[in-house]
Amino acid sequence: MNSRALVLIAIVGLVAACSGSPTTTATESQASGPETVITDVLGREVTVKVPSARILVDGGRLIYTTAMLNKNDPTDRIVGWPDDLTQNDPGTLTTYEAKFPQIKDIPTTGDLWDGSFSVEQAIQLQPDVFVVGASDFPAAQDAGTIDQLERAGIPTVVVDYFVDPLKNTVPSVELLGRLFDKDKEATDFTTYYRAKMDGVKARIDSASAPPTPTFLWRAPGYFECCSSFAKSNLAAMVTYSGGVNLADDMLPGQQGTISPEAVLADNPAVIIATGANWSPDTPAAPGSFVPLGYDDAAERARTHLRSIVDRQPGFPDLQAVKDRRTYAVWHHFYDSPYNFLAVEWFAKWQHPELFQDIDPDAGLRELHEKFLPVEPTGTFWTELP
Repeated sequence: MNSRALVLIAIVGLVAACSGSPTTTATESQASGPETVITDVLGREVTVKVPSARILVDGGRLIYTTAMLNKNDPTDRIVGWPDDLTQNDPGTLTTYEAKFPQIKDIPTTGDLWDGSFSVEQAIQLQPDVFVVGASDFPAAQDAGTIDQLERAGIPTVVVDYFVDPLKNTVPSVELLGRLFDKDKEATDFTTYYRAKMDGVKARIDSASAPPTPTFLWRAPGYFECCSSFAKSNLAAMVTYSGGVNLADDMLPGQQGTISPEAVLADNPAVIIATGANWSPDTPAAPGSFVPLGYDDAAERARTHLRSIVDRQPGFPDLQAVKDRRTYAVWHHFYDSPYNFLAVEWFAKWQHPELFQDIDPDAGLRELHEKFLPVEPTGTFWTELP
């Protein structure tokens, strides 16, 4: 047999070996880099292959980041994730599936937060690294998941958009850029992100504007009134953008519920609710929440916000309602690198005289035009009609 025939047989064999599901082919076409010590957002030094060819993630909402890092294929290198998008953000899932049908082929795993995550399944997926959110890491650590994966040669890297987004959004995008071999794309976004965040802070500071009393109403309809955040997450963004968050002095932890009576007694100048297009399988009953996201209509969102406010006893008499300073934003800004948009919009609503030039719809379009592979369809904010 001549050398050309041998080469042809080798090529056929290689093609056969690489055939399989789209996800397997996409990830195995990439090569992992050398083992490198990196520091994650918790300050943990982790030895991991940089970049990593096979990445297991603990949340489908990391597509908010991977879509910016890789417009051609946001799922490249991902070998598994939970089905949280199906439950909590089906609009984003269907929007991306329409353009990237290979999303349907990604194996789904259990969740860390409810104990359904399977270490055995994770090992079978053969990831180079497991990427975990800071809010889920303690549960994974307590369950022994992190140690078990470590013993199997799978390191864990922690990122965070939830617990302390003001501190951790930039390093999280940078970490994911390194793992996914998209350093330039990560730098392009973080440079843009810093400029947006610094612009808000500089304007607030230079004006010495008094902070605006604000009630951050977390997911009305999904939670009983009145769920909120305190000194973390979106609450930290309320403060950063020139507000005083009502729940900061009322909740013992980072999130929880305050009484409607407390809201009525405080009588905030601004109310900012969050909304999404949750699945019917969640606690959010149809008609009980503000529908926001890629597949929601502006008029429907406004109507639902009005209805929710009117149904809550005493709320129609609040100053923020009478003055039409009651708004709703896409809930998933709370766990996303797009949180700079929430900061800009919060600043406009809390200090309209300082941020007259901020246009939420224009900001959303610019994010998509510069960084994302899909169109900004739907509705991501609303206000009382």
